Amino acid sequence: MKPSPFTPFFLAFFLASFWAAPAFGQQEHANLPETAPMPDLRPLDAPRREGDNRPRPPQALIIPKEELEAAAALCKAVMAKDKLVADVAGPALWDNGCGAVGQILISAIKLANGKQVALRPAALIRCETADAIADWVREELVPATEAYSGLARIDVAASYHCRPRNNIRGALMSEHGRANALDVRAIVMNDGRRFGVDLPETPIQLLSDLRRSSCARFTTVLGPGSDGYHENHFHVDLAQRRGGYRLCQWNLPSPPLPQRHPLRVEQP
Repeated sequence: MKPSPFTPFFLAFFLASFWAAPAFGQQEHANLPETAPMPDLRPLDAPRREGDNRPRPPQALIIPKEELEAAAALCKAVMAKDKLVADVAGPALWDNGCGAVGQILISAIKLANGKQVALRPAALIRCETADAIADWVREELVPATEAYSGLARIDVAASYHCRPRNNIRGALMSEHGRANALDVRAIVMNDGRRFGVDLPETPIQLLSDLRRSSCARFTTVLGPGSDGYHENHFHVDLAQRRGGYRLCQWNLPSPPLPQRHPLRVEQP
Protein backbone atom coordinates (compact mmCIF):
# COMPACT_ATOMS: atom_id res chain seq x y z
CA MET A 1 0.00 0.00 0.00
CA LYS A 2 1.44 3.35 -1.05
CA PRO A 3 2.11 5.62 1.98
CA SER A 4 0.10 8.83 2.23
CA PRO A 5 1.99 11.96 1.16
CA PHE A 6 0.64 13.68 4.25
CA THR A 7 2.32 11.30 6.70
CA PRO A 8 5.55 13.37 6.93
CA PHE A 9 3.49 16.54 7.45
CA PHE A 10 1.56 15.16 10.40
CA LEU A 11 4.68 13.55 11.86
CA ALA A 12 6.56 16.86 11.69
CA PHE A 13 3.60 18.67 13.22
CA PHE A 14 3.25 16.37 16.19
CA LEU A 15 6.98 16.41 16.86
CA ALA A 16 7.26 20.19 16.68
CA SER A 17 3.81 21.27 17.89
CA PHE A 18 4.23 24.45 19.87
CA TRP A 19 1.16 24.12 22.02
CA ALA A 20 1.99 20.63 23.19
CA ALA A 21 5.67 21.11 23.96
CA PRO A 22 6.50 22.13 27.57
CA ALA A 23 9.72 23.80 26.43
CA PHE A 24 7.83 26.27 24.29
CA GLY A 25 6.89 28.53 27.18
CA GLN A 26 10.53 28.67 28.27
CA GLN A 27 11.75 30.30 25.06
CA GLU A 28 12.64 33.95 25.24
CA HIS A 29 10.38 34.62 22.25
CA ALA A 30 7.82 31.95 21.48
CA ASN A 31 7.00 31.43 17.80
CA LEU A 32 4.10 29.81 16.03
CA PRO A 33 4.98 26.72 13.98
CA GLU A 34 6.00 26.86 10.34
CA THR A 35 2.91 24.81 9.51
CA ALA A 36 -0.45 25.47 11.15
CA PRO A 37 -1.87 22.73 13.40
CA MET A 38 -4.93 21.24 11.75
CA PRO A 39 -7.87 19.33 13.22
CA ASP A 40 -8.33 15.64 12.48
CA LEU A 41 -11.46 16.50 10.52
CA ARG A 42 -10.70 19.46 8.30
CA PRO A 43 -13.37 21.87 7.04
CA LEU A 44 -15.04 20.80 3.82
CA ASP A 45 -14.07 24.09 2.24
CA ALA A 46 -10.34 23.57 2.86
CA PRO A 47 -8.28 24.76 -0.15
CA ARG A 48 -7.58 22.01 -2.67
CA ARG A 49 -5.41 21.54 -5.72
CA GLU A 50 -7.24 21.52 -9.01
CA GLY A 51 -8.29 17.96 -9.81
CA ASP A 52 -7.23 16.69 -6.37
CA ASN A 53 -9.90 15.86 -3.80
CA ARG A 54 -7.42 15.67 -0.95
CA PRO A 55 -7.16 18.78 1.25
CA ARG A 56 -3.72 20.36 1.26
CA PRO A 57 -1.85 21.87 4.20
CA PRO A 58 -2.64 25.59 4.71
CA GLN A 59 -0.29 28.19 3.29
CA ALA A 60 1.12 31.12 5.26
CA LEU A 61 -0.08 34.59 4.23
CA ILE A 62 2.05 37.69 3.90
CA ILE A 63 1.11 40.11 6.69
CA PRO A 64 1.24 43.83 5.84
CA LYS A 65 3.88 45.81 7.72
CA GLU A 66 1.29 48.27 9.05
CA GLU A 67 -0.73 45.43 10.58
CA LEU A 68 2.36 43.97 12.21
CA GLU A 69 3.36 47.32 13.69
CA ALA A 70 -0.14 48.01 15.04
CA ALA A 71 -0.34 44.60 16.67
CA ALA A 72 3.12 44.96 18.19
CA ALA A 73 2.17 48.33 19.68
CA LEU A 74 -1.02 46.90 21.15
CA CYS A 75 0.79 43.95 22.74
CA LYS A 76 3.46 46.28 24.13
CA ALA A 77 0.74 48.40 25.77
CA VAL A 78 -0.96 45.32 27.23
CA MET A 79 2.29 43.94 28.63
CA ALA A 80 3.16 47.35 30.10
CA LYS A 81 0.13 47.07 32.40
CA ASP A 82 2.09 44.35 34.26
CA LYS A 83 -0.93 42.10 34.74
CA LEU A 84 0.40 39.08 32.85
CA VAL A 85 3.28 36.62 33.02
CA ALA A 86 3.65 35.93 29.31
CA ASP A 87 5.97 35.41 26.36
CA VAL A 88 5.46 37.16 23.03
CA ALA A 89 4.46 34.82 20.20
CA GLY A 90 5.29 35.53 16.59
CA PRO A 91 2.53 36.54 14.14
CA ALA A 92 1.20 33.98 11.67
CA LEU A 93 -1.84 33.93 9.39
CA TRP A 94 -2.93 31.03 7.18
CA ASP A 95 -5.15 30.88 4.11
CA ASN A 96 -7.64 28.59 5.87
CA GLY A 97 -8.51 31.36 8.36
CA CYS A 98 -6.28 30.30 11.25
CA GLY A 99 -3.75 32.38 13.07
CA ALA A 100 -3.45 35.85 14.54
CA VAL A 101 -1.24 38.91 14.54
CA GLY A 102 -0.29 40.00 18.05
CA GLN A 103 -0.60 37.18 20.57
CA ILE A 104 1.11 36.04 23.75
CA LEU A 105 1.56 32.81 25.67
CA ILE A 106 0.18 33.42 29.17
CA SER A 107 1.45 31.31 32.06
CA ALA A 108 -0.02 33.38 34.92
CA ILE A 109 -2.04 36.46 35.79
CA LYS A 110 -0.60 38.90 38.31
CA LEU A 111 -2.87 40.12 41.10
CA ALA A 112 -2.82 43.51 42.80
CA ASN A 113 -1.47 41.94 46.02
CA GLY A 114 1.59 40.55 44.24
CA LYS A 115 0.33 36.96 44.05
CA GLN A 116 -0.21 35.11 40.78
CA VAL A 117 -2.97 32.91 39.38
CA ALA A 118 -1.38 30.23 37.21
CA LEU A 119 -2.82 29.05 33.91
CA ARG A 120 -2.19 25.36 33.32
CA PRO A 121 -1.30 24.72 30.59
CA ALA A 122 -0.21 28.15 29.39
CA ALA A 123 -2.71 29.75 27.00
CA LEU A 124 -1.86 31.23 23.60
CA ILE A 125 -4.24 34.18 23.08
CA ARG A 126 -4.22 37.43 21.14
CA CYS A 127 -3.26 40.42 23.26
CA GLU A 128 -6.60 42.25 23.43
CA THR A 129 -8.35 39.05 24.53
CA ALA A 130 -5.62 38.33 27.07
CA ASP A 131 -6.11 41.82 28.51
CA ALA A 132 -9.84 41.20 28.94
CA ILE A 133 -9.23 37.82 30.57
CA ALA A 134 -6.73 39.33 33.01
CA ASP A 135 -9.23 42.01 34.07
CA TRP A 136 -11.97 39.38 34.46
CA VAL A 137 -9.78 37.23 36.69
CA ARG A 138 -8.52 40.13 38.81
CA GLU A 139 -11.83 41.97 39.18
CA GLU A 140 -14.38 39.14 39.16
CA LEU A 141 -12.94 35.65 39.78
CA VAL A 142 -10.66 36.64 42.65
CA PRO A 143 -13.42 38.36 44.71
CA ALA A 144 -15.89 35.55 43.88
CA THR A 145 -13.53 32.89 45.24
CA GLU A 146 -12.42 34.66 48.44
CA ALA A 147 -14.99 32.75 50.50
CA TYR A 148 -13.49 29.45 49.29
CA SER A 149 -9.85 30.25 50.27
CA GLY A 150 -9.03 32.19 47.12
CA LEU A 151 -8.11 31.45 43.52
CA ALA A 152 -4.77 29.70 42.89
CA ARG A 153 -4.99 28.29 39.36
CA ILE A 154 -7.09 28.06 36.22
CA ASP A 155 -7.10 24.71 34.44
CA VAL A 156 -7.23 25.53 30.72
CA ALA A 157 -9.11 23.17 28.41
CA ALA A 158 -8.14 25.02 25.21
CA SER A 159 -6.77 28.28 23.84
CA TYR A 160 -5.31 28.63 20.30
CA HIS A 161 -6.18 25.60 18.17
CA CYS A 162 -6.61 25.66 14.40
CA ARG A 163 -9.95 23.91 13.98
CA PRO A 164 -13.59 24.43 12.96
CA ARG A 165 -16.23 25.13 15.61
CA ASN A 166 -16.69 22.19 17.96
CA ASN A 167 -14.39 20.17 15.66
CA ILE A 168 -17.33 19.66 13.29
CA ARG A 169 -16.30 19.02 9.70
CA GLY A 170 -17.47 21.82 7.43
CA ALA A 171 -18.27 24.26 10.26
CA LEU A 172 -17.03 27.85 10.35
CA MET A 173 -13.62 28.55 11.82
CA SER A 174 -13.63 28.53 15.62
CA GLU A 175 -12.52 31.59 17.56
CA HIS A 176 -9.90 29.24 18.97
CA GLY A 177 -8.40 29.19 15.48
CA ARG A 178 -7.99 32.97 15.71
CA ALA A 179 -6.39 32.87 19.18
CA ASN A 180 -9.45 34.74 20.42
CA ALA A 181 -10.94 32.25 22.92
CA LEU A 182 -10.30 30.46 26.20
CA ASP A 183 -11.93 27.28 27.52
CA VAL A 184 -11.89 26.89 31.31
CA ARG A 185 -11.97 23.30 32.54
CA ALA A 186 -11.87 24.16 36.24
CA ILE A 187 -10.63 26.67 38.80
CA VAL A 188 -8.47 25.54 41.73
CA MET A 189 -8.56 27.12 45.18
CA ASN A 190 -5.64 27.81 47.51
CA ASP A 191 -6.77 24.93 49.74
CA GLY A 192 -6.71 22.51 46.79
CA ARG A 193 -10.43 22.34 46.09
CA ARG A 194 -11.28 22.19 42.40
CA PHE A 195 -14.49 23.69 41.06
CA GLY A 196 -16.00 23.37 37.58
CA VAL A 197 -19.26 23.29 35.64
CA ASP A 198 -19.49 19.49 35.86
CA LEU A 199 -18.13 19.01 39.39
CA PRO A 200 -21.05 18.45 41.82
CA GLU A 201 -19.15 19.92 44.77
CA THR A 202 -19.01 23.33 43.05
CA PRO A 203 -21.23 25.86 44.89
CA ILE A 204 -24.12 27.05 42.73
CA GLN A 205 -23.52 30.62 43.91
CA LEU A 206 -19.96 30.46 42.56
CA LEU A 207 -21.17 29.12 39.21
CA SER A 208 -23.74 31.91 39.12
CA ASP A 209 -21.02 34.51 39.75
CA LEU A 210 -18.84 33.03 37.00
CA ARG A 211 -21.71 33.04 34.53
CA ARG A 212 -22.82 36.59 35.35
CA SER A 213 -19.36 38.10 35.19
CA SER A 214 -18.22 36.29 32.04
CA CYS A 215 -21.41 37.15 30.13
CA ALA A 216 -20.96 40.80 31.09
CA ARG A 217 -17.36 40.96 29.83
CA PHE A 218 -17.19 38.64 26.80
CA THR A 219 -19.20 38.58 23.58
CA THR A 220 -19.54 34.78 23.62
CA VAL A 221 -20.02 32.53 26.63
CA LEU A 222 -20.91 28.85 26.21
CA GLY A 223 -21.41 26.35 29.00
CA PRO A 224 -23.58 23.36 29.87
CA GLY A 225 -26.84 23.34 27.93
CA SER A 226 -25.52 25.50 25.09
CA ASP A 227 -24.81 23.04 22.28
CA GLY A 228 -23.81 19.71 23.79
CA TYR A 229 -20.09 20.42 23.37
CA HIS A 230 -19.55 22.42 26.58
CA GLU A 231 -20.86 20.12 29.28
CA ASN A 232 -17.54 19.80 31.13
CA HIS A 233 -16.06 23.30 30.60
CA PHE A 234 -17.07 26.82 29.68
CA HIS A 235 -15.92 28.92 26.74
CA VAL A 236 -15.35 32.68 26.50
CA ASP A 237 -14.29 34.77 23.50
CA LEU A 238 -14.42 38.27 22.03
CA ALA A 239 -15.96 37.45 18.63
CA GLN A 240 -17.17 40.55 16.78
CA ARG A 241 -20.68 40.23 15.31
CA ARG A 242 -22.92 42.47 13.28
CA GLY A 243 -24.82 44.94 15.44
CA GLY A 244 -22.76 44.08 18.52
CA TYR A 245 -24.74 40.86 19.07
CA ARG A 246 -23.66 38.90 22.16
CA LEU A 247 -24.19 35.22 22.99
CA CYS A 248 -24.56 33.90 26.56
CA GLN A 249 -25.69 30.28 26.78
CA TRP A 250 -24.95 28.53 30.05
CA ASN A 251 -27.56 26.70 32.11
CA LEU A 252 -26.92 26.55 35.84
CA PRO A 253 -27.86 23.40 37.77
CA SER A 254 -31.07 23.44 39.77
CA PRO A 255 -30.52 24.12 43.47
CA PRO A 256 -31.10 21.12 45.74
CA LEU A 257 -34.53 20.85 47.32
CA PRO A 258 -34.64 21.67 51.02
CA GLN A 259 -34.72 18.65 53.28
CA ARG A 260 -38.09 17.91 54.78
CA HIS A 261 -38.18 17.24 58.48
CA PRO A 262 -40.58 14.62 59.82
CA LEU A 263 -43.61 15.95 61.59
CA ARG A 264 -43.32 16.07 65.31
CA VAL A 265 -45.51 13.51 67.02
CA GLU A 266 -47.09 14.69 70.22
CA GLN A 267 -46.28 12.41 73.11
CA PRO A 268 -49.32 11.34 75.15
